[in-house]
Amino acid sequence: MERNNQLLKSLDFWIGIPLLYCLSLLKRKTVNKPQEIKCIGIFAFAAIGDSILSSCLLPSLRTQYPQAKMIVFASSANAAIYPILSEYDELVVLPVTKPLNAFSLLRKYSLDVLIDTSQWPKLSALYSLFIKARFKIGFKTRGQFRHFGYDEVVEHSNAIHELENFRCLLKPLQIPCQGNPSFNLEKIASQNLGSIDLEQHQPYIVFHPWASGTRSDLRQWPIDLWVKLAISLVEDGWSILISGSPQNHADAVELANAIGAENKVDVLAGKLTLPEVAKALLGASAVISVNTGIAHLADHLKVPTIALNGPTNSARWGVTNSVSKNIDVPKEHGGGFLNLGFEYPSNPQYSMNQITVQAVQAALKQLTTK
Repeated sequence: MERNNQLLKSLDFWIGIPLLYCLSLLKRKTVNKPQEIKCIGIFAFAAIGDSILSSCLLPSLRTQYPQAKMIVFASSANAAIYPILSEYDELVVLPVTKPLNAFSLLRKYSLDVLIDTSQWPKLSALYSLFIKARFKIGFKTRGQFRHFGYDEVVEHSNAIHELENFRCLLKPLQIPCQGNPSFNLEKIASQNLGSIDLEQHQPYIVFHPWASGTRSDLRQWPIDLWVKLAISLVEDGWSILISGSPQNHADAVELANAIGAENKVDVLAGKLTLPEVAKALLGASAVISVNTGIAHLADHLKVPTIALNGPTNSARWGVTNSVSKNIDVPKEHGGGFLNLGFEYPSNPQYSMNQITVQAVQAALKQLTTK
C-alpha cells in the first residue's frame, strides 16, 4: 500500500471490505495447521520499520521448521531492507498497487502456510485469497474488517508493542516466539561506503530528522533544534552524520550548512543504500531519530538510539532495546495518539517542538557514558 496515497487508502476501505467479504464466502476454511510444513510464505508489504519488526517471525520459524523454504513477499517500498535481514530463502517483490500483475505472480506459488503481517490494508488480505496456501494466518484488527478469508485469525491489540503483535502471529502454529529481528551482520560489514570515511569521523552520532507516511510533517522535530543540538555536540567533540532518503538530500545539505563545522558534519542522505546506512549505524556511538524505520533499524542493531516520538505512541512503536531511549510528548500535551499510523484528529496540533534539546542531551549522556 502506498503510504501517502489517500485515494488508494479510500479505495482499499470502501471497495476492499465488501469485495473481501464476498470472496471469502467462497473459501472453504482449514481448521487445523498442516501436519507437514515444507514451504512458508510471509506477506510483508508495510513500511521499513514494520518490516524490521515483523522479521522477528523468521528466526522462530527457522528453528521450528529448519528444512522448510521461507519466502518473503515484500513491496517496492520495503524490499531494500531484506538484503540485510536473515533467516529466509527467497524474496519476491510484489507489484502491490497493480492487482492484476500481483495476482498473476502469486498464482505461481504454492505454500503450506501463509502469514500475512499486514494490520489494516484490505488489499493484502485479498491477495491472501488468491495465493495457494493450505493454512492462512492474519490479523483481525478492530475497525478494519479484513480478517474474513484467513483460516486462523489473531487479534491485533493496540495495548501492546507492535513487536508483540507480530510475535502473536505464530500462536496458531503453536510456536513460542520471543525472537527479534535477525540481521546479516557479515553482509552489512562488507558494504563499501565509497567517499564516506567513517574512521575520519569517529566518534560520530547519526541524525535522522525525517519521517515518512501520513502527515509526516507532524512527526518531525524542528530543524532549528537539530541545529542547536548539533552545534553543542560538535563543541563536545562529536562528529555528525545526517541520514535520510534520496528525497531528503537537499534538506540534509541545508541542515549541514546551517550547522557549519564542515569537517565535523557529513551527509549520508541520498549517497548510501539502506545496507550501507546500516554499516554507518553500526559504527555510530549513538543514533538520534524521529520515530521511523531508521530508529528501529538502529535499535535492533543494538546501537544506542534515541527516538523522538511526538504523536507516535512509544508503547506501540517505540524503541525497545535496553541500550535505547524514547522521548515522548505526553498524551495530555497532544502526543502519543498514533496506533496504526494514520489516526490524526481533524485539526492536529504540532507537538514535536515540546521535545527540548536539553532532554535529548540528557538522554544521550546516559546512553554514551560508560
